[in-house]
Amino acid sequence: MTTEVTKLWHIDAIQLLEGIPYEDKVAFEKLVTTRNHKKNEYIYKAGDPMTEICFVVGGRVKVGKHATNGKECIKRIVNEGEYFGEIGVLDRGSQEHRNNFAQVMEHDTIVCTMPYEQFRQILDKHKILLDRVIQNILANYRRVDSRLESIMFKDARTRLIEYIKELAEDIGMPVGHEMLIKHRLTHQEIANITAISRQKVTTLLNELKNEGLIHLERKSLLVHDMALLK
Repeated sequence: MTTEVTKLWHIDAIQLLEGIPYEDKVAFEKLVTTRNHKKNEYIYKAGDPMTEICFVVGGRVKVGKHATNGKECIKRIVNEGEYFGEIGVLDRGSQEHRNNFAQVMEHDTIVCTMPYEQFRQILDKHKILLDRVIQNILANYRRVDSRLESIMFKDARTRLIEYIKELAEDIGMPVGHEMLIKHRLTHQEIANITAISRQKVTTLLNELKNEGLIHLERKSLLVHDMALLK
């Protein structure tokens, strides 16, 4: 079950809305449905109608696809302040159903949803938001394209290092000359993102640790020098 908990501070957590007037944020808050989700709950599944955009204001959501054999491919990890399901904002009818799933990764994950038509009206009023949505779609496309190229042409160690660098760019926190990455991912989840087996992910992380490049903690890692991570 989900519980509706609509509060303005949730809207303030949405990075997309940074810089728009307070009164417009109040109007935005009145148009969203805000729910608290449990871990592993699906926001939507492949084949569901594509009707609304989703904003993560607490917790994390993974977006991906399941193969016919049940194997999972994670395309994106959507962190607090980010959004997903945005393709339908620009795609007006040529794609009517979701081709991915979106699943909650943590307990008490809070997601705001808004029908596409209402969100389009907001974009019409705030052209800067439309530009941000387009740039976000392009950035996600480039990242998926780069990851696909990696899978096709690069070895497992290189793919893992490239993903560590991607995490550092997204959620890394500089600590002196080092980079702390609190990724909160299991080895299986990293495997599902990088197309490496779980056992190989564990082996490679331990190799990087033994080489003095990283320090491992539970669901986090410390890169001693990003320039040496090759």
